[in-house]
Amino acid sequence: MTQSQLDRTVSRRTGEPLAVIRRLGFQARSGRPDDLEAEDLHLAVDCPFCGGGVALSASPGGPPPLAGCGGCDVEFEFAAADVYAAGPGPGRRPHRRVHAA
Repeated sequence: MTQSQLDRTVSRRTGEPLAVIRRLGFQARSGRPDDLEAEDLHLAVDCPFCGGGVALSASPGGPPPLAGCGGCDVEFEFAAADVYAAGPGPGRRPHRRVHAA
């Protein structure tokens, strides 16, 4: 993927103007970041309150109906579209600030 392709993709996905994306300087990462094996991965979702990654427990019937954030001491529902594969630890996505409506 070229830098131009990356910038256009981020612009389309975020809705931000291409000039803003270019100024922010997004860069593609080369290779696998942690050289993980399949058994190192688990399912996770982001906490809607703090934005931290929350590991989902594995069970034969699929993920549980609620996820629990230890940092916020709260359980919350999540959509299947919110689930992602994460490496070792609770989740691999960076924390983001969540604004209350």
